[in-house]
Amino acid sequence: MDYFYYLLAINLSLLTFYIGVLIIALPIPIKGLKKWGSSLIKDSILSFIIIISIYFIYNYINNLANSLGGSWGYFNLWYSNAISLSITIKAFLLEILAVSSKIPLASQIRSLVSPINDALTAEIIFLAGLWGIYFIVNSLGQTLLMFGIVLYSIPFRIARDAGAWFISFILVFSIGLQLLPVFTTNIAESAGVNLNGQAMSLGLTFVNAKATYRGNAIKNSLIYVYTYNNSYQQIALYKTDNNGEIVSPYYGDEIPLPSEVPSYIFSVIDGVAFKLYPYPFYPYNLTFNNQGFNLYTNNILYENENYTLAFEVNGNYSSYILGNKVYIYGNGGYVEIRALNGCVSNLTHINFVEYFGEWNFYNLKGYYYKFVPNNQSNSYLIFTINNCNVSQINVKYIDYANNYLGLENILTPSILEYLLLYYITVPLMYFSLLISITYGLARLLGGRRGIIPRVI
Repeated sequence: MDYFYYLLAINLSLLTFYIGVLIIALPIPIKGLKKWGSSLIKDSILSFIIIISIYFIYNYINNLANSLGGSWGYFNLWYSNAISLSITIKAFLLEILAVSSKIPLASQIRSLVSPINDALTAEIIFLAGLWGIYFIVNSLGQTLLMFGIVLYSIPFRIARDAGAWFISFILVFSIGLQLLPVFTTNIAESAGVNLNGQAMSLGLTFVNAKATYRGNAIKNSLIYVYTYNNSYQQIALYKTDNNGEIVSPYYGDEIPLPSEVPSYIFSVIDGVAFKLYPYPFYPYNLTFNNQGFNLYTNNILYENENYTLAFEVNGNYSSYILGNKVYIYGNGGYVEIRALNGCVSNLTHINFVEYFGEWNFYNLKGYYYKFVPNNQSNSYLIFTINNCNVSQINVKYIDYANNYLGLENILTPSILEYLLLYYITVPLMYFSLLISITYGLARLLGGRRGIIPRVI
């Protein structure tokens, strides 16, 4: 359907051009008529340029929003916290109003609580309207954009102002809503506002990342994320899926990370931690490239979804897989294999000294086999991978975004100030700004002046 609108807009633009040429070619010496001909030709050229460019601009908007620190995931997080906090406080205030009639000083309590309750009602109505705009822009944006281009291309400027408004509205709000939480955060970080400065100083961005070793996906690994300020502080605990994608338990493969400080990321399997490079990871160096990041380690020799792990330390080893057998060869350092009971068998080696022990990691228990070379020549190791039943690791995941903007971080003595700033005052300012930008862009594209009053 979108391509139908796109082709229709191109045909209407061409029709406008031909009508303009036809009017100029008419042997009727009427100056006003001839002016219409030149205007139609100009309109057709302008609409054709807009048709060609606007489609690519719209498809590039998400990249632009990501480069500026915004995303639809970030907006959804901000919105869910806004509506949850507003409804929670409103329900609490309604309880106070319900019992206030049965206690002394009831009128004083009502006079204090009622304005806050009214403000929360207005806030919830505003958030409901904002969600409606989000649904239109995110779900129907491309269709409405194409429809606007069609209206814009109709000859004789019959619906040009309406088309300009459709185009401007979709473009501005497609990027504007994604950046709304970024705008509120920057306001909070300004010198004149002293609200949760410590939490806000780390920033927030969303990235797609994959964990790999020697070109292979790291499966079923825990991903620990730290920041560093004189000491390491854990801020998140994610996991990898069977494709190696690092996933958040709340936001899928779009993981939240700090945007203002580097992240120190480790892959932890069977209790062994591996640095993931680049180390540290700088998400605030995001560019317009929307491809996912590859976080890798070269210490792992073999790993699978059943928590079977082979890795090297300070050595020079290679590995390859043939059927259900893993072959490892090299020299220096040592090689260690970790697995759950019954997951590996038939370990044979040449030029290695073998050590054996047990390991525990959360609810998982298994055995490790450590192989240290006994001479300077190459050492060889072969083991068989068995089909084994394993239990899933029992761990509580930590999502950085929830810690950053979650309710547990904003239930402070300044909660009312926080609510007014983050979810009423600043969003209304920003929404007014988006309306004004939409109005200005619509006028620039040729929409009729004065359709709506100035907002700011």
